[in-house]
Amino acid sequence: MIAQQVKSDARFALDRLGGNRLHARYAPVASEAMMESVRLQRPTAAEFADVHAIASEQIGGALATLEEIRRVDALTDAAIWVVRRKGAVTGFLAPLALTALGRDALVDGTFRAGAIKQEWVARLGQPLAGFYCWSYAGRDQVTRGALVLALRTLIDTHFPDLPFFGRDTTAAGGRIMAHLGFSPFDDVEHLYWRCRSVMMTEQEERPASPMLSPISSSITAPAQDAAQ
Repeated sequence: MIAQQVKSDARFALDRLGGNRLHARYAPVASEAMMESVRLQRPTAAEFADVHAIASEQIGGALATLEEIRRVDALTDAAIWVVRRKGAVTGFLAPLALTALGRDALVDGTFRAGAIKQEWVARLGQPLAGFYCWSYAGRDQVTRGALVLALRTLIDTHFPDLPFFGRDTTAAGGRIMAHLGFSPFDDVEHLYWRCRSVMMTEQEERPASPMLSPISSSITAPAQDAAQ
């Protein structure tokens, strides 16, 4: 019952969250320190090629080109973050900071993950209205576990007042979103969301349900969601 209520009230809840606003953790220096606390770092210029290679290996299909990955990262200066093990990049996470225009485009179906517009994303230090999980993938189980933990920490600890969105473009991506407690966003096909402050309010107002609780079993499939 809770999952159905969150589904039907998604737009209303999103409106209550408000629009663009500055966030202390989405700022130069503070952002890098926050990401380092969850084992994520900014890639070097050469490591963007590693990000593209990992996406090609682990996700496949129609992916963003290396040039497009670089372009999108340059729109925010904070779109691509990598996991390093023994000095080598073994995975990446690509959370796009959304402006209110970008968030609204996701909800009305005009957002295109393969053609990100500057007006849809917020540069580091500028007001934002949420995040879109553009892509993520890891070469090994340790890296994939680190990515899931990092994403959970960003959603529920560092940005509990901001909505996070994702699409179930792959079966593995859908499992990860279920694991993290995402819910369908009204009738928008393939779009899921989570905002801790909204979900906690729903849980406080209604009896607890496992539908909104993260799945406790481990994720064995690659954590991936195509950047397309």
